Amino acid sequence: MIFEFGHCMRVLRVIWILARHGALLPLNAFGVPNWLLRILNVLVRRSGPSRPGERLAQALQLLGPTFVKFGQSISVRGDLIGEEVAEDLSILQDSLPPYPSAAAIATLENELGRSRADLFADFDKTPTAAASIAQVHFATLHDGTAVAVKVLRPGIAEAFARDIKFFYWIASGLERVFPKMRRLKPVEIIRNFEETTNLELDLRLEAAAAAELAENFKDDPDFYVPRVDWDRTSERVLTIEKIDGIPIDEVMQLQQVGIVPRDVLERSVRIF
Repeated sequence: MIFEFGHCMRVLRVIWILARHGALLPLNAFGVPNWLLRILNVLVRRSGPSRPGERLAQALQLLGPTFVKFGQSISVRGDLIGEEVAEDLSILQDSLPPYPSAAAIATLENELGRSRADLFADFDKTPTAAASIAQVHFATLHDGTAVAVKVLRPGIAEAFARDIKFFYWIASGLERVFPKMRRLKPVEIIRNFEETTNLELDLRLEAAAAAELAENFKDDPDFYVPRVDWDRTSERVLTIEKIDGIPIDEVMQLQQVGIVPRDVLERSVRIF
């Protein structure tokens, strides 16, 4: 582990924010000694909601989009951080504060080389969903087609590249300082995190995957993929056909329109 002053100062800031929110759970889960956590809890006054997962979600949002993305990745590891905490972290999936719509419009105009008015007859400046890497706006084309426009957050690629170096530095240091952590393979976790996130930073890959799925299932009446608008898609912008639907976990709504959740699950397994 090479000493880097900038990384060391950032570690102190991360620990301070986690402690201020009473969100030191990740350090405990990844092997940091309890005695050190107790000292931090005594020195720092906590704030925030009562549930530890909610406090952790707040702290990660304050630390930045890469930390939020990492929080999303560990939100599926209930075996590691506990089911209650994992459930609380699910808020990081698509319920984050949006960035200004003016920045989203500037990004799509720069990426696509056309004005917003030329691209869309109507563009809803209020995003329908915001996540760690991008946010989604509904829009209407000049021919009346309703679409969903996904736009990457400004500077997200640069921020991720900077943060991933910091994550690698922490992971390698934890393996050296706390040998018991090696069984969790923190460096490998960061490597996998880097690979999957890099894929998400190029929306052309998501568009290509959607187009391939659509082609593969074109004769299946139980599976539909929204059409990709390639004229309005680039590395940082993805435009697809807008589809109305009901989330799979909204059981009451599904039943009200005559959809049997078990049938949906059975079809999903077959399709998968």
